[in-house]
Amino acid sequence: MLKYIVLAGIVYFFWWMLKRHIRHKKMQWKGEVVPEQKGLRPITLLSLVMVVLYGGYMLWYMVTQVGSAS
Repeated sequence: MLKYIVLAGIVYFFWWMLKRHIRHKKMQWKGEVVPEQKGLRPITLLSLVMVVLYGGYMLWYMVTQVGSAS
């Protein structure tokens, strides 16, 4: 189940990035100023979320395996 949630999140992330890129290109073509990136970059945020998800899953798996082995 987790792999489907992560896959949906990744697909949505790339869809959002594509829409954002197209919007910025349209703003450039019109001669408008593209807002500067502030804070964490989106790819950094995605990687942090994935590390936390898989790290949490790994810890949960280890705890349940150790609990059932006792």
